[in-house]
Amino acid sequence: MRTIWIRGVCALAILSPAQQLVAQQVVDQEAPEPQALVIAAENLMAGDERHRALQRRGLSAQVLLNGDVVRYRLTFTNVTDVDVSNVAFVDPIPDGLLYVGESATADREDARIDFSIDGGSNYAERPLIVEIVDGERVERPAPPESFTHIRWTVAGPVAPGAQVTAQFDARFHTLSTESISEETSLEAPESAPESAQQDARPAGTDLSG
Repeated sequence: MRTIWIRGVCALAILSPAQQLVAQQVVDQEAPEPQALVIAAENLMAGDERHRALQRRGLSAQVLLNGDVVRYRLTFTNVTDVDVSNVAFVDPIPDGLLYVGESATADREDARIDFSIDGGSNYAERPLIVEIVDGERVERPAPPESFTHIRWTVAGPVAPGAQVTAQFDARFHTLSTESISEETSLEAPESAPESAQQDARPAGTDLSG
């Protein structure tokens, strides 16, 4: 039985229609190797009036506007031929997005979800921050929007070919409407699997709009 630890990397980027077409052609021409972790991003607000207006102008409905909620879905697949245990995968909250409280889930009851507020150095189920109140140190729960990373740890074994699915929501936030770019769109983020037992190639990501 093996132990696997995976780090996922989410990214936001500008992808032109031409680049999207080339990327799709590459996918169609080359059968992808099995990936341990695949991360998919979906703009849950893509069907509202603001985004339909963008579509009427020939822009993508996946353009991020202030207040949009993006759902990230992570799918881990045991690509080995043996059971794996203590599977853990991490996803950073992408720059420009804020974690939506209580939105992180997993489809395994034995999956523990922890959060980091310091860039992934430390994790806790409920991270605490320290404040000085009337000269006294007071601990209180960190606000969800301060979370920087999410980690899922599956306690039980994952059989060969079996999958574990996790997800979370994040809200796109800008300081002003003037700073919103109409060309800022979701691109399939990369994941960088790391394991003490095996090397895995970066996973691709599917994006449905």
